[in-house]
Amino acid sequence: MTSRIEHIAARRDLDQLVASGADLFVVFTAPGGGGSEPFVSALAAAVDGRPSARVARAVLPEAAEVAALFGIGEAPALVVFRAGVGLFAGPVPTPGHALDGLLQRILALDMDQVRRDIDLERQGMHGTAGVRPCPTRGREASGQ
Repeated sequence: MTSRIEHIAARRDLDQLVASGADLFVVFTAPGGGGSEPFVSALAAAVDGRPSARVARAVLPEAAEVAALFGIGEAPALVVFRAGVGLFAGPVPTPGHALDGLLQRILALDMDQVRRDIDLERQGMHGTAGVRPCPTRGREASGQ
């Protein structure tokens, strides 16, 4: 396996990885791995050989600020970005075939269409009181 597992401790770490435009898979774990090592290894193996894919680990509670962005309170959890767009945040999918299915669906997405859909969604929200864009969805595109 040649995949390198990045480390995320703070918001700036996440922002740098997302800005790279890579397909980013962030696994939130408990200190010491908390039983999620098999999942992290399986994920790294699943994306191995994909030059645009990166795997990162965020250890709770060290990365609590980052976890709060996605409403994650406990490990293990997974957050997925593709080409800078947040696509999934939730509990780690189990068993292994659920991970395979999630990866296949994410990698099959037409990201140009996803961006068009996001733009349409934002246009519909324009001027709506109390609505703010998701912190993971193209802050540079929304002018914020």
